[in-house]
Amino acid sequence: MTREGTLPPEPRDFPIQLNPDGVAAPARQAAMVCREVIDLYFQALDSTDLSKPPPASTSNFFRFSSPAPEWSTIERRAVHENWILPKAFQELMRGVRASLEEAYFFAQLASIGRLQVRSSSTLGEILAPFREKATKMNFPSLLAAVNLRLDTPLEFADAFESMQKARNCLEHRNGVVGGVDVDVNGEMRLRFPRLKGFVLRGGHELEIYRDMFVEAGEKIFFRTDVRIRVFRAGDRLTITSTDFDEIAFACSQFATDLAARLPKVATALTPPPPKP
Repeated sequence: MTREGTLPPEPRDFPIQLNPDGVAAPARQAAMVCREVIDLYFQALDSTDLSKPPPASTSNFFRFSSPAPEWSTIERRAVHENWILPKAFQELMRGVRASLEEAYFFAQLASIGRLQVRSSSTLGEILAPFREKATKMNFPSLLAAVNLRLDTPLEFADAFESMQKARNCLEHRNGVVGGVDVDVNGEMRLRFPRLKGFVLRGGHELEIYRDMFVEAGEKIFFRTDVRIRVFRAGDRLTITSTDFDEIAFACSQFATDLAARLPKVATALTPPPPKP
């Protein structure tokens, strides 16, 4: 009973709809934007005379001038690639990380089922502890924590580590593999998931390629595979637009698989029972 002698209101449930598409969105968006930027930039490099600096924009009223380095076509292209690729890898990694944090948040709420909260609480206040815990985890720990809640675990730690290695080499060593990049065997090994298309011919997988002739009755199969790139100290780390397309696809597919394997449970917010 309240002081006025009336009965307190009955607790009410407020359902929260957990949408898996919201989990996949950050990585998918990053993959789409980064691939578009790389495609545009690399096509521009292919069609530009890189033996000299690009001309100034005709809309410029005033432009400063300074001595320019004497770069060859190959050197100037390398400078531009080393400038754009680290940013693209960073954005891909940020998108994948954001999707994993959303997946952790999603799975935690789904496992609880019902939360008792103060009626004066905002949704942001209620959900803040879950988000804060995810943001404090490193990537392997976050992936492991999410995998515990998925129907089937996902493997992406090697790909994420490879993107980190590639970004560091491009950003800090101008794309030249250094001693800090290689393992005890003197190798820098990058592992990127990709979609492999192939036909079965003579009991062996024959990967499809441009203008390949496929026999009548042959079926084309697709599966996720791993492309391994090996570099040694002193090598230039080359990432083509085709390579990046495969890497971006892997990130997008990771997001799709992540969303598909999330638990299918709704969560409700319930105010605590009134004090007697």
